[in-house]
Amino acid sequence: MARRSSSSTLRPPAAKEKQRRDRMKDLFSTLASLLHLQPYDRMSLPDFLDRATSTLVNWKERVEQLKGRKEELEKEVGSSSRSNNNMQQQQQQQQQQQVVQVMEVDFKLEANLIITTTTNNNKKKKVEPFQVLSVIEQGGAEITSSTFSTVGDRTYCTIHAQAFQARLGFDVELIESRLLELVC
Repeated sequence: MARRSSSSTLRPPAAKEKQRRDRMKDLFSTLASLLHLQPYDRMSLPDFLDRATSTLVNWKERVEQLKGRKEELEKEVGSSSRSNNNMQQQQQQQQQQQVVQVMEVDFKLEANLIITTTTNNNKKKKVEPFQVLSVIEQGGAEITSSTFSTVGDRTYCTIHAQAFQARLGFDVELIESRLLELVC
């Protein structure tokens, strides 16, 4: 019978142990980077784990404090919003003023709109994207790109255009006033 050498039987378990140690080293390094701690190999492993644990406990306490503060602020906002109808009306007027913004730079036009689906006298006013694009084209601009994104009852639009003819240009004030009429 042939005897196996002792080095061949130790090699596979030793290799597995080295892989395990390397994996643990990588995991501790990842933990150190996630917790913004100094690398663990600069201190003993128990000290590193104590520091990581205390960091996580501190973060958990901070999250609880922030949640409590958030609830307090939500209560304050809720109570102040009920008592300040005038403030809401002012905010709505400001929002209407900021609903349409049209700018011109070197024969290029950028229009930013916020379109809200509104109900006036039980009639729902819905503005379609083709209506917005049509207003801009009627003002003498050719659409180069447009994006429309809907969130809830609001549609956010950004439209880029250029003059049909550079020498004629386009009428920014006319486009802006017509978009305001359309949106509001």
